[in-house]
Parts: sequence; structure tokens; C-alpha cells
Amino acid sequence: MPSTFLGLETARRGLQASQVSLETTGHNIANVNTPGYSRQNAVLVASTPYANPTMSSKLTPGQLGTGVEVNEIRRIRNEYLDTQARDSTSSWGYWQVQEDIFARVEAVFTEPGTTGVGDTLTSFFKAWQDLNNNPQDPGVKAAVAEIGDQLANMFREEYQQLTIVRESAVSQLDSQVNTVNDLLAQIRDVTGAITKVYEQGNQPNDLLDKRDYLIDQLAGFGEVSVENITQNGKPTGEMRLLFNNIDVMSTTDKFFLKEEDDTVAITFGANADNSELVYLNQGKGSLDGINQVLGNIDSYLGQLVKLTDSLSRVINQALNEGRAEADYIDFFQGSLASTNPDDRFRVNPDILANPAGSDAAGNLLIDGTKAIDVARLYSTGIDELDGATFNEFYNALLSDVGADYSRFMDMAENQSAINEQLESLRQSVAGVNMDEELSLMLQYQYGYQASSRVMTTLDALLDHLINRTAV
Repeated sequence: MPSTFLGLETARRGLQASQVSLETTGHNIANVNTPGYSRQNAVLVASTPYANPTMSSKLTPGQLGTGVEVNEIRRIRNEYLDTQARDSTSSWGYWQVQEDIFARVEAVFTEPGTTGVGDTLTSFFKAWQDLNNNPQDPGVKAAVAEIGDQLANMFREEYQQLTIVRESAVSQLDSQVNTVNDLLAQIRDVTGAITKVYEQGNQPNDLLDKRDYLIDQLAGFGEVSVENITQNGKPTGEMRLLFNNIDVMSTTDKFFLKEEDDTVAITFGANADNSELVYLNQGKGSLDGINQVLGNIDSYLGQLVKLTDSLSRVINQALNEGRAEADYIDFFQGSLASTNPDDRFRVNPDILANPAGSDAAGNLLIDGTKAIDVARLYSTGIDELDGATFNEFYNALLSDVGADYSRFMDMAENQSAINEQLESLRQSVAGVNMDEELSLMLQYQYGYQASSRVMTTLDALLDHLINRTAV
């Protein structure tokens, strides 16, 4: 026979279940704009009926229900969509960072235009053609020296600006490595807290949201793979997290940025001196994106050095043809690759100071009789430039920069659209819908009110039974 007060207990459970459901809905509404938050709902189940059948229990028409209880506060999440979204985020991070950096790379080359290197290079050889027509004219010699100096300055400026972009990219890479280490530290700390909550038999929904949000951010820097660890079919809170194919949860090691001889590498280990190289060539994440861009920039810098070194060599060779080595007068000196700023590619300072003058031995600084040999180099294929002329080689460099930038923009735009679509799908499952939550709020409110009415009615009946019967 059930207790006289069973009805009150049933009503109490109804009140409590409605209250917990209402509080959960309020929690959802409060976090509608919280990044990484997953909506939650209270899972209601019928409580254990009265009474459970046993061998000695009396046969009755049926079990008597005892109300409702909250079985768990469930976090709504789709792991399949999480995996897809993170993979898309990694791809987007890879292309987006390259587009951002290449916008600065393209800005270095002011082409096409009347003030660009290509046009100045053409004007430079035209000046030599003019000198051939007037071999002794000091004004034309001054023009040759002036345009040569302008050309050298432009090459130096491009090289310097590209170097600055490269240094900025390396600095950005270093900052991102530090951010990755910080994210990993937070993920490890949150995982420790999650496991403790699970050990106590509770559901750490908000902590799980925080960890998932941190992993989402980590995915922007590289490829991630998550495997949740269970025991006897139940979650433990532990997980196996691979970042760029490295198990980062089984250790407290960190990532480090190493720079040696103008090369940049990322390593992973206990410290900078005790770490191993990380293979980044996955096409995923901004770390690999920056690494790829650095390779492109180094290639462009190398091509500029190759072009100016060839320009210097063939022009100096043409002007010194037939002279004794002791009488050589180089029009161009130095190299763009020199670490000494005073020894970088430039016009001979003596020529700039006195274009129409001679050296101590009486040799003309600019020999007008050799001007035709220099002018012909404009249309001559250079072996070390793979048979291309100077202008063709430089235009090919510009074409490479433009094609790379266009490719990065297209890929970043396409991947951004995919990323937005997947995130929209994920939010349709895990995101908070205000209309739905307000509807549920009214539902739980009415449920609470109904249970209250049941309790009030039962209270009145019991009051009559206890205080008024037999009076």
C-alpha cells in the first residue's frame, strides 16, 4: 500500500523537474551570444514506480507511477559536424594567412606602372642607346648614371620591403606558436577538471563546451584529431588529441620556433634544445600557411638577387671588354644578398660623383664607345636567367607573384564559404534558438503551475482527512 503522502511526493518531483528544466532553458537564453556554447536540455524520465514487482509482492492491477525526475542535463552536440567544421577551419586558416601576407607581398611590386622596375629597366637600356648616339656627351652620361642609380635603388627597396614582409611573417609565426602552446596548456587544464567532474558522477557540460571551443581555435593553426576515451561505455573526460599528427595530450612538451641561417623551423619537445622537427607540409592551418609563404618569399628574394647579380655581371663585362684587369671599372657594385648595407647592389659611387670623369689611370668611368654593347643586352637572353632577357625574367617574377596571390584569394574565399556553411549547420544543432527556448520556457512554466495545483489540491484533501474527519 503506498504512503498517504505519495501524491505530495509526486507533485514535488513534478515541481522540481519543471524548475530544473526552466533553469536549464534560462541558462541557454543567457548564453545565446556566448562563443562555443552548446545548448542544453533537461532529460526527463518517469521515476521508479510503486512498487517494483518481486516474488512476494501482491498481485495488483498495475504499478503506481511516482512522478518524474531529471535523468541528466544533456549537451546537444554533433561530433561528426565538429570534425568537419574543424577540418574546414584548418583549411581556411591555411589559405587565409597566405592571402593576408601576399597582399603585402604584392604591394611591394608597383607594377604595372610608369614608375616601376620594369619601366625603369627599359629606360636604363634606352639611356645607353642614347649614349651610343652621343658617346662623349657628359649630359647623357649623367643620365645613364642617374637612371642606373634609380634602378639600383628600386631593386634595393623591393628587396628590403620583401625582407620586412618576411620578418613580419616570421614574427607572426612565432606569435602563433606561443598561442598554440597557450591553447594546449588550457586544454590540458580543462581536461583535468572535466575528469574530476566525471569521477563525481556529474556532467561537466560547460567545461566540455570550453574545451571544444579551445580545440576549435587550435584547429585554425593546424590539423586536429580528437578521440574521446571511454571506460565501460561511459566517458571519462580524457581524450587523445593529435595536432599536426603529434599526440599533445600525453605530454607537457611545447612547440618552439627555431631560426638558423635564414631558415625557419618549428620543433616540439621539452625545451628548445631538446626538441624534434615538426613536419608541417599538411596544407592545414596557419602555421603551415606561413611556412609555405616564407618559402615563396625566399624564392622571390632569390630571383631578385639572381637578376641583379646577372645585370651587374654582364654590364660590367661589356664595359670592361678588352681592358686589363687592373683597369676594370665596374658600373654596378655589390649584391642585394649582402648583409652589409653599404655593400649592396648599387652604381659605382665614383661614377655617380663624376659620370663624365676618368679614374687615376685616365680610363673613362663611363666609356661611351661601349654603350652599344650594353644597349644590346636589353634584348639578349642571359644563360643564367634560363635564356630570358632581363625584362622577361622580371616580368615572370611579377607573373608568379600575381598568380600566387590570385590563387590564395580564390582558395581563401572558397574555403570561407565552406566554413560558414558548416558552421551554420553546426549551429543549427548546437546553437541556441530563442524562439524554441521561449516556447520551452512557457511549456515548463505551465508544467510547474500544474504541479503546484496538484500539490494544493492534495494538501486540501489531507487537511480535511487529518483535521476534519470524525469532527
